[in-house]
Amino acid sequence: MQLSGKCLFLISIIFMLHTAVSDAKNPETERRVLSLQETIDLAIESSPLSRSARFALIASEWRYQSFRADLLPGLSMSGNAPNYLRAFRENFNPDGTTSLIYSQQSNASVGLSIAQPIMPTGGNLSLSTGVTRLGIFANENTYLWSSTPLVVGYSQPLFQFNELRWRNRLEPMQFRISRIEYTEAIEELSLTVTQRYFDVLLSKINLDIAEFNVAVNDSIYNISQGRFNVGSIAENDLLQSELQLRNAESALTQATLIYDQQLNSFRLLLGLRPDAPIDVEIPDEIPEFYVDQAIALNMARRNNSTSLNFELQSLEAERDLDMAEKQSSFSATIQANFGLNQTSENFADLYSQPLNQQFVTMNFQIPIFNWGKQRAEVNFARNTQRRVADDIAFEQAQFDLQIQTVIAEFLQLRDQLMLAQISDRIADRRYEVARNRYRIGQIDITNLFIAQNERDAALRSYIQAIRNYWVAIYNLRRLTLYDFEADVVIRHDL
Repeated sequence: MQLSGKCLFLISIIFMLHTAVSDAKNPETERRVLSLQETIDLAIESSPLSRSARFALIASEWRYQSFRADLLPGLSMSGNAPNYLRAFRENFNPDGTTSLIYSQQSNASVGLSIAQPIMPTGGNLSLSTGVTRLGIFANENTYLWSSTPLVVGYSQPLFQFNELRWRNRLEPMQFRISRIEYTEAIEELSLTVTQRYFDVLLSKINLDIAEFNVAVNDSIYNISQGRFNVGSIAENDLLQSELQLRNAESALTQATLIYDQQLNSFRLLLGLRPDAPIDVEIPDEIPEFYVDQAIALNMARRNNSTSLNFELQSLEAERDLDMAEKQSSFSATIQANFGLNQTSENFADLYSQPLNQQFVTMNFQIPIFNWGKQRAEVNFARNTQRRVADDIAFEQAQFDLQIQTVIAEFLQLRDQLMLAQISDRIADRRYEVARNRYRIGQIDITNLFIAQNERDAALRSYIQAIRNYWVAIYNLRRLTLYDFEADVVIRHDL
């Protein structure tokens, strides 16, 4: 959609005049005029909000790597030394009596172990080896060595909650959501930048209108003074023109303050220094593309993180129910070890002819009576799952309705922009006619000021319509993560 050529020409002249005044005040400063796309690119690169989104995604990547490491075998080393003891201790005599003897000894050990979790079953497979030295210090020091050259162990929970298997379902989904949320954060930033961009532009237009009105009303006041002096107008018209001039000067002061505030806030959003010389311009092209409601709704469901979050909430509720059911029923753990061990007073003989060692045990737990606690926990988890399902259904319907509303507003805003463009041309032409008629005395000053106010309002409405249309474009992009103009899915990577 092409903007009004006359409107662009007039606004460009005003921008040039304002820039010339600013450069005159700061001869060493050259303002950088940013287009909307340049502003968005700059914000993505240097905005504090963009950096925050990047760090959030990086943190999520490290969290996912930590989970992936939990699925792989881990090597660990443990030990203690010198573990020195010098004290009296009890000694049981063969006749059944107990005596106290004075002992002095140390016990040091070191071991290596490899553990591999078995995700489908929740079990754990391990390999270990280790050496222990016992030192007894008396009249003649004695050292005893013991070793476990190799021990294979396996631990298998039965009828218990398998946390690792649930994490294997949830963690990849959470990582996918984080990557989508990063894209959404960048699109949200683009939407915010667009809003702030046009806030600055509108305040700039208001400032230019205020400056223009001061100059025009000063000229009208001078003309009115001349006509009053020759008796062609009444004093009331003279006072009205002077009042209009003073109001224009007051409006200029207020517009200057608002413009400076908007520009400072805009610099902060872009991550620029407070005195960065920047300016904005009116987009000379408005993209025109067709948005199919069914396609937009499908893209929003497929690309937006909302649907994945719904699925994640459902899985979490299912996990909590499974945990409650497993913890309220019979559970057991089977643990078995097989390996080799040996003892010797000489370290050189420690690994010769090792002996077998076996260890098998089963621990179990059976809830018998706890005043209905298990049943209450299971019912709580089951009803929570049902509540989550109902909440998801309602929120999904709300999300679909939001997409439909945004699309309907987008189509209306395009028509409103065209009407605002026509209204701006009409109001501008009417003001030119009214000013020329006032100069030749065919209308009074009241009608001139009415035409002037209508022209200013039409220009502001036109800029506001442009703003609303661009905001609607980026809002649609944010919700669907789809570029309808380029017909591609939107993805932002680090």
